[in-house]
Amino acid sequence: MNARLLTAVLLCGAVPVADAGAPSSAFAAALVAESRSPEITDREDVYAKLLGTWDVEARDRTDSGTFQVIEGEWFFARTLEGRAVQDVWIAPIRANRRASDSRSTNRYGTSVRTFDPNTRTWQVTWFNPVTGAFNVLHTRMDGERIVQEGTQGNGRRIRWIFDEITDQTFHWTGEQQLPDGSWRLEAEFFGRRR
Repeated sequence: MNARLLTAVLLCGAVPVADAGAPSSAFAAALVAESRSPEITDREDVYAKLLGTWDVEARDRTDSGTFQVIEGEWFFARTLEGRAVQDVWIAPIRANRRASDSRSTNRYGTSVRTFDPNTRTWQVTWFNPVTGAFNVLHTRMDGERIVQEGTQGNGRRIRWIFDEITDQTFHWTGEQQLPDGSWRLEAEFFGRRR
């Protein structure tokens, strides 16, 4: 399987099939883009450094307030004629997944980051079919940090931040705003390029 098709298969999760067990190369070719759209400037291409495959150490807050460490894998690629950056976030990694895994820290979902040519901003839509999670966030830059902000179904504000992004590493934090207005760390990911 070529790299482009493999990337598309990973991005889609459930890929329509031409025949039983065979991924549709037409679907993959329609989804994955080789480069960004010319409508997006270099400065607006804020997710470019994340493209590729990452091994991730994920730290998730448990109900008791402690943190559980899980090994994950994160795949990023350009999609939809280069107007989107899509990912597949998997934790625990595919080799370690079991039906008995806790739903609270179990992820096999995707984010689609689409660029709005009118507002010149990015919108992020995340969904995880394992837990039913569905979030919509809007992106803004804070210096070199990519800040994604939205509201959960329960009305609480959330903030997901990529920072310390290099060619080989990144740091991600997921926070939730508490009723008193303070922010609490819910998850923290440390990525290393594969």
